Amino acid sequence: MANATRGSSGPVMLFVEILNKYIYFYEKGNPHITPSDIQSLIELINTEMQSGNNGNTRTHSDPFFTSTLRYMRFQKQKGGLMGDNYELIKLGLVSSRVFKSNP
Repeated sequence: MANATRGSSGPVMLFVEILNKYIYFYEKGNPHITPSDIQSLIELINTEMQSGNNGNTRTHSDPFFTSTLRYMRFQKQKGGLMGDNYELIKLGLVSSRVFKSNP
């Protein structure tokens, strides 16, 4: 497990994997996964991405994280009960930085 957090993307890839698991269980209605848990993970990933590569270069985890944020934004825009659940999670600041970093 320790080796999974090493490499060019550091712990970011692992955190994105965890975020995706949290999203899965959040959507299934697990009461132990809250919007603030998901928000905290997004902020942690964003911080790690900025500090790990000085905000200049992309890592292997960038497309994975971007895809996750796009999925969350899609769920939010879709509306209904699921969209309402995602309204509690703020994606704006994080996603604009990540989406701009794509070529």
